[in-house]
Amino acid sequence: MQIVLAVAVGTAGAEQPPTIPVGLDAYRMWDRWPYQRIGARAYMRSTYDRRGGNETADASHFLYQTAEDFNVALDVEGQGVLYFVRTNHWHGSPWHYEVDGVDHIVQETTTADPTKKLEHAVFIPEHLFPAPLAWTYAITNGADLMWVPIPFEQRFRLAYSRTFYGTGYYIYHLYDTAADLSQPIRAWDGKTPPDADVLDLLRSSGTDIAPKSGTPLANQLRIRQQAGTLDLPAGQAVDVVRLTDAPVMIRALTFSVPREQAVAFGRARLRVTWDQRPEPSIDAPVALFFGTGTLYNRDNKEFLVKALPVNVRFGEERVELACYLPMPFFKSAKIELVGADWEKVSDVKWSIRTQPYRDPPNHVGYLHATYRDHGTPRPGHDNVFLDTSKTEGGGDWSGSFVGTSFTFSDRAVLNTLEGDPRFFFDDSRTPQAYGTGTEEWGGGGDYWGGLNMTLPLAGHPVGVRRAEDAKDPEELIQSAYRFLLADLMPFGKRAVIRLEHGGENQSTERYRSVTYWYGLPAASLVLTDELDIGDLQSERAHDYASPDASEPYELTSRYEWGVDHLRIGNDDENRVLDEPRHFADFEFEAAGGKTYSIWLRGKTEGDLRTDATWLQFDERVGTASLGPTYASDKGFGNWRDRHAAGEWAWSSSLPQSPAQTVTFEATGRHRLRVQLRHGPHRIDQIWLSTTQATRPTSGEPVPKPEVDTGFDQVVLSATDAANLHGDFKLIDDDSASAGKALLVSGKTDTESGMIEIYPAHTQTGRTTTTSSEFTVKLREDNFGALLRRTLDYQFPNQRANVYVADANESPPDWQPAGVWYLAGSNTCYHSYPRKAGELGKSEPVVQTSNRRFRDDEFLISRKLTQGRSAIRVRIEFTPVKIPLLPHLPVEETAWSEIAYKAYSYIMPDFE
Repeated sequence: MQIVLAVAVGTAGAEQPPTIPVGLDAYRMWDRWPYQRIGARAYMRSTYDRRGGNETADASHFLYQTAEDFNVALDVEGQGVLYFVRTNHWHGSPWHYEVDGVDHIVQETTTADPTKKLEHAVFIPEHLFPAPLAWTYAITNGADLMWVPIPFEQRFRLAYSRTFYGTGYYIYHLYDTAADLSQPIRAWDGKTPPDADVLDLLRSSGTDIAPKSGTPLANQLRIRQQAGTLDLPAGQAVDVVRLTDAPVMIRALTFSVPREQAVAFGRARLRVTWDQRPEPSIDAPVALFFGTGTLYNRDNKEFLVKALPVNVRFGEERVELACYLPMPFFKSAKIELVGADWEKVSDVKWSIRTQPYRDPPNHVGYLHATYRDHGTPRPGHDNVFLDTSKTEGGGDWSGSFVGTSFTFSDRAVLNTLEGDPRFFFDDSRTPQAYGTGTEEWGGGGDYWGGLNMTLPLAGHPVGVRRAEDAKDPEELIQSAYRFLLADLMPFGKRAVIRLEHGGENQSTERYRSVTYWYGLPAASLVLTDELDIGDLQSERAHDYASPDASEPYELTSRYEWGVDHLRIGNDDENRVLDEPRHFADFEFEAAGGKTYSIWLRGKTEGDLRTDATWLQFDERVGTASLGPTYASDKGFGNWRDRHAAGEWAWSSSLPQSPAQTVTFEATGRHRLRVQLRHGPHRIDQIWLSTTQATRPTSGEPVPKPEVDTGFDQVVLSATDAANLHGDFKLIDDDSASAGKALLVSGKTDTESGMIEIYPAHTQTGRTTTTSSEFTVKLREDNFGALLRRTLDYQFPNQRANVYVADANESPPDWQPAGVWYLAGSNTCYHSYPRKAGELGKSEPVVQTSNRRFRDDEFLISRKLTQGRSAIRVRIEFTPVKIPLLPHLPVEETAWSEIAYKAYSYIMPDFE
């Protein structure tokens, strides 16, 4: 097999930005991973819960519906490329990929009968979506993944034909129309398959993909290789190699150790310092740097990690670790290993290959692998994997975010994976990337089913399905990796990479993370002006004119950063308490030696944060523990995972999961305590049954047994509660079996332990339904501009034509700059047909979040800005009359302006 490598060719000089690889070139030109992407912006949109929670695992929240089979999850205008789509299994298929108005139907083979999983499934048309650019749940253990680039020249829409479990996230890039792209962007035709050389490259994952010494290509590139062997003492640093023949780019870095020393070597640290900088740019545990949480090989696999840029391979006698991420430097590189405490490693073999670097220093970035041990996470707040403004001395950095490798539990606790990725670039207060969950970010779904997998760009290499399956503590370590190549995320001054821990940032699992990024300590995007709408002085200074604009109005709201409030105490710690303030006690007769399935009939008017309780029986009451057969970390109830608000339904720990059980030692009197986990909700009946092993299909109550000497059925009603404390109250409810229900209120004040995570704030803005104009300053040496608008997102589908003129022209010579479009609003609809399931019609429920603030971006081409120190911008509002749902009226629409910030693209000041 021949691997095509793009040779780095010198450009016209440091004053010109480097070429941006686009489409399939972004794969075949993988050696340009470190290069600056000036004039490209990356975005990640998804079906996340707009209210900050985890409703139906962030599934089925849509922008708008135009027909029963056209539920829009992504709608974007401009010149760009869709680089990645992830869905949970086949859910939502057939999908509509609408490119520049042409609707292409994409589906996979399970679509024909979605009630049955197939052992082998593929995307259809398969020739357009071949592996390894596309994978289905049969390989990933839970997700359908699509990495085939889909270019669009004007507009792209992604819509789901079915809404059951319609979860997904999507990464796309938008480009400056005058940027130096590796190829012109031409709309995807839905006919041409991906080129074979790109497929061959990805198929070569796990092999040595870098240029090898001794080949004609290596001779042309002047590849140099060095190798050696060392012993690594416990707790001490040892030089691997110091490189001074520069500038060069490292193309391969490999290690190998005896198999019996693999775990100890994985705990050592790799430390790399570029150009004698004050701090190392790579300082991370060896295992995690190479894509895995541990080098313990439980199942004796050949490959623990078989990714494109890194791999871990187990031979008969040695473990081989390889990294092919290109690493440029300009003066020197110091590569060290630091031994783990109390563990020495002997006979460590290493090798390194380099090639001369011929382009200007400010065209690329150093490789960084930033390590964080997050310890006990902060309740309500994301784990911050990376904040470049606080890394390696802080300040401005320009480059690209290219991946993560992280552990998320040392105890095989998988529900922490409900946490969403949220990434912020260049001081935007709205995440430009907002995902649906942690295992989704790692290329899986449904926690990968607890199984392991390794793909070229995503994987879950280690971790057992259940803690009780572990035979060694190393097997409890759960880790994942995700690499970004075509879908990398450029930034010009700052990157903040954050992940939730648990669906509401309530998990206490210990995370450790390595974030891979390329960056130079200099900005390529600089703030050059700010316009505060509603501030008359700022408006005058920028010659703001909008003849039909509203009067300034104040808005008090929030951005989308996660949950606004979080319950501290037992909910925050996600555990039962030995001395709870909120509980209800029951006493009942039951038989010894029989196994009872545990069912609750309940309902909630709220969402996923309001519908769960803890149950404890007999000797567990008064302790902080659960019985081993009903120790679900989600508690009991969770009706909103499958049922509509206000609907009585039966559930055990989860509606979709097998029943939890309890077995009593002796026949006679027994005790039950119900504790608060999430409220408010209502409980009608608690049913212990030796015969009802599956969830009742009807939500109707069950009758109490008259006389049952065998105690096969125990049915407790709310009126049977013996003691009620705190937030547990008995209330009238005609729909309950006995006319009364147990209200588990879950107060939202500080007395009940609620804390505010993100308080609301106030800003002033205007709206217009016609046009507005203003002047902003730029740097004269710019290579284009980025205009960021803060807006009120209650107005749906805000769209405008943008025009630009030189600020000194009178009258202005307006030149079209493109369409500025933000689909959707803070009102969406949620459709999750629980009863009908896979083939059910949509059941839209309109939802409005309390997050009205949003930052949105628009690229202004360098052909309209170069050589200008100021530009005049004209915004012409173009109403989009799309109702949220076909039967609803079109909502009031307007162009919202709260503030504008103008940024200039420049070449980083770095030599």
